[in-house]
Amino acid sequence: MKYPINENEMPLNELEKLGLYKDGGFSISPENIDALLAGRRTDMLSMAGLNIDGFAIRQLDAKLSLSRNTDGNIQLNIHPIYHEPQWHPLLSDDEEKALIAGEKHVVSKEQEIDGNKKKKIIIEYDDLTREFVAYEPDGVQAPIRVNGEELSEKQQEAFRNGEVVELKDGTKIQHSATDNKGIRSDRKRLILSVLLDGGISYLVFRGINNLKGRFEPQDEGFSKGYNQALANMMLIDKQEKERGNEKTVHDLVSNLRETQHSRGYGRTAAR
Repeated sequence: MKYPINENEMPLNELEKLGLYKDGGFSISPENIDALLAGRRTDMLSMAGLNIDGFAIRQLDAKLSLSRNTDGNIQLNIHPIYHEPQWHPLLSDDEEKALIAGEKHVVSKEQEIDGNKKKKIIIEYDDLTREFVAYEPDGVQAPIRVNGEELSEKQQEAFRNGEVVELKDGTKIQHSATDNKGIRSDRKRLILSVLLDGGISYLVFRGINNLKGRFEPQDEGFSKGYNQALANMMLIDKQEKERGNEKTVHDLVSNLRETQHSRGYGRTAAR
């Protein structure tokens, strides 16, 4: 899958200082690496025995993210656990309180840029770090299908805006900038179809977090649509193998990890 940050831009020296990169390998999951490359936040990471710029840190619990500064360079952001909520300048007191209390899950605002221009910003609250997280919906890649069901343009727009989108079979999904997968659902498993480079990539998600504010237990996600989408994906992978593609159905299945999603397996030509 194509991300806004390339793998060769990863700040390896800084990650090494945090004990997350050593001897050419990462000590964080592929899922969290994907989150970094996508500009999202990782899971909460526990880092111990650090020595950063001469300061000894016994333990640091924080989320990480990557962003591109005005010079185009990649910077590593550390999001520790704050004692108090970190107020956001675009939010009113009532909006902040509503997000913290869970009465609202997102707030849409307009931010002025270059004096006479405005851009839309979606803000949500990270209750683990006690920070407000803002993102631009235009930068969110909405799926074109979920479990084989095609999303309308209206549904895709709602997803980018952080709204809950309900499918015909009752499955509910929601984009989240505070979640390392970038998506939440009332189902633990989903298969997303994303249009990339003129073709379709199938992304398999397992161990998805529940929708914000939803206390009912999640469905396992073995819906008719999920099973059919999985079967279609395996068939396509088999056809690619017959055309000389190195990926096999066995490769596909063996990479469906319980808490990680596949990175572009099952890519097809546009249909």
